[in-house]
Order: sequence, then structure tokens, then C-alpha cells
Amino acid sequence: MINDMHDVLVADDNPLLVSVLAETFRESGYSVRTAPDGFVALAMTRDRIPDILISDLNMPRMSGFELLSIVRRRFPRIAVIAMSGAYSGAILPSGVPADAFYAKGACSVAELFDMLYAIKDDATRHSARAAAPIWVPALPIGQDDFSVMAIACPECLRTFYHCLHDAEFVRAERHCPHCLHRVQVAIVRTPADPDKTGLPFASIASNKSIPAYLR
Repeated sequence: MINDMHDVLVADDNPLLVSVLAETFRESGYSVRTAPDGFVALAMTRDRIPDILISDLNMPRMSGFELLSIVRRRFPRIAVIAMSGAYSGAILPSGVPADAFYAKGACSVAELFDMLYAIKDDATRHSARAAAPIWVPALPIGQDDFSVMAIACPECLRTFYHCLHDAEFVRAERHCPHCLHRVQVAIVRTPADPDKTGLPFASIASNKSIPAYLR
């Protein structure tokens, strides 16, 4: 096991992928819990803080964008890997507070374990805490609709309102009217179809794809 990190939480609304990942981790000696969305994952985190969180970005109720923003601020010591089938390559989508990105459908399970092995520096996760934007779900509004959303300032915890009429901008910067803390706000774009991307077949055929040093 890597760096004494053995408690894993996997959040994804694809039950087949969750089952495969959970079984793979258990056979490699990890303790695994699973969640179908961000709200359940957050409740599990409050119940017992995991060492590692692996979260899909596009989930119902609470997306991975929102979940990871909360986790980075409240539980900065958790090692976080974001995953999605909607993005390619190893580069995190802008504003996603995670230590690594796993492209579902394009990367093998062995590559996922390599990412875990590479996450060692706790100081890096702490330094990224303040940089995590507050992600809020986009609402079906028109250009002239001045709908607002209440946002809690992460510094003073007081609530202020953010106007969503300019929601075509993915990210915006606001200053809390109470404490003047600079707050980054980002809009979660709800995909037309759920992300049901699975793992490459070759990577789930056997655990031989897992690096020997992690078995």
C-alpha cells in the first residue's frame, strides 16, 4: 500500500465501474467504500475521513466539481483523484481541485494505481486549499434573467448572493460583502447525458495490469 494510505472512497453514479474499482482495490489490500453521488460521499467523509477520494466529475444531485471543492477546503489532507469520460489526457479541467486526473475509457487501472503512488506531498494539497473555487450548479436561465444563488463565504461563513444572469462565464470572482474575502465562483455545466464511461476492457480482464509493487 502507498504511503500508509489504505482507506479509499470511490464516488461515481456508474454502478458497474464502481463495482470493478472497489473489487480491484479490495483485492490489493485497500479498505473501500462507495457512493453514487457527491452528497452521499460527503456524508461518508464526515463519518470517517478517507485517505483517498476518487470521484467522477459528472454525477447527479451533487457533482464531483462541487464535492471536490468542499473536500479541498474542509479536508485538505485527503488525496484526491478526479475522473471523467468527458475529458481526455492527464490535464485537470480548469478549476478542479484534485491531485490527479483519471480519464475513464482511455486510461488503464494500472495507470490509476500509478497516480496514487505518485501522490506523496501533503504540503501541495494544503497549499491548493485557498485556490479551490466554489462550484455551483448552473440554472436554466435566460440572458435577461437576473436569478440569484446564495453562496456561503468560506472565510467568514456568512451568506451573500451571486447573480447568475452572466452564467455563460464558467468562472467569476466575487468579494464577500461581509469580510471582503476574494471568492472564486465557478458554474457546473450539467451534461445532456450521464457519464457512463467504463474502464478499458483490457484493464479489467485481470489484476495483472496492476503494478507489482502495489499488489
